[in-house]
Amino acid sequence: MVRPRFPSGSTGEFFVACRSGKKDLAGYLGSRLGVAEAWAADLLALGCVSLDGRIAHPGETINLSAGPHRLAVHFPEAWPRHMAAVEMPLSVLYEDPWLIALDKPPGIVVHPARGHLDNRTLQNGVRYRFRNRLNAPDTCLAPPHRLDRNTSGVIVFALVRKAYAELVRQFSERLPRKTYLAILDGQAGFSQFSHRGDIAPDPERKGFGRVVPPGKGGKAAWTDFHILESGRDWSLAKAILHTGRQHQIRVHAADLGLPLVGDDDYNPDHLRHNPARQALHAAVLEFDHPLEPGRRLRIEAPLPSDFQETLVRLRQRECQEPPR
Repeated sequence: MVRPRFPSGSTGEFFVACRSGKKDLAGYLGSRLGVAEAWAADLLALGCVSLDGRIAHPGETINLSAGPHRLAVHFPEAWPRHMAAVEMPLSVLYEDPWLIALDKPPGIVVHPARGHLDNRTLQNGVRYRFRNRLNAPDTCLAPPHRLDRNTSGVIVFALVRKAYAELVRQFSERLPRKTYLAILDGQAGFSQFSHRGDIAPDPERKGFGRVVPPGKGGKAAWTDFHILESGRDWSLAKAILHTGRQHQIRVHAADLGLPLVGDDDYNPDHLRHNPARQALHAAVLEFDHPLEPGRRLRIEAPLPSDFQETLVRLRQRECQEPPR
């Protein structure tokens, strides 16, 4: 959800018409502001909301039958609190007035979400970089796509609303070309394979996916795997995403019997090659510039050192171990 534009330090007033019934104040306020209820509850917890001239409190209800009412909301500098502008190093691959592309390091979350509200996400760093324009009416600072926490590589943030809306459209229509590099745990028995297995939530593991037969509640997913190099028990692959399901490459690779090296979610033997993390890197992203018609962008992220080190270890072991 893109944060709406309420200038820091300002106060907004909202008229509540008389109608029947009662409503939770946080839920009502969230709907009026166009934000998540949790964000509205945050304003109540900070003492930033007054109802008919008195400070409102978390957990309050608003009696619409006793209206009309007047709500006043003071918008603080850091709201929501997990969207603070935090200084952190950013590796910029491309930047113009409308968007910025970063080389995301492994181990950092792209944006605040449940379990990651500690102001240590990449979006917090982007907000710091553009802190002088946070209150501009067209500022957005939001990613139109995602990368898993332990996946490295190209991630794009829109800087203005029009760019964000257009990029979201492109990604929803599967127009960008997304190329990843992955180290598979096992020797692939193919040079190229197109996996079109539907992906559905795993009923036994919340937040994870699995491949299911067509018509069994999954969503269409398509990944092309091209093997670039193979060892006795590993393979370096280029993976091209044609869809963008959660964990798609990881789920498809595991379904092939070749889970990613280091993937502690889908590889039962994820430690056997001594990786630093799951060996997945978003190497290249190609898409149409959202506000410059006819201009195609191709953004490439160099292979990170930990990924290279894993490859070096595998290649060296290949040379040292006798053939089986």
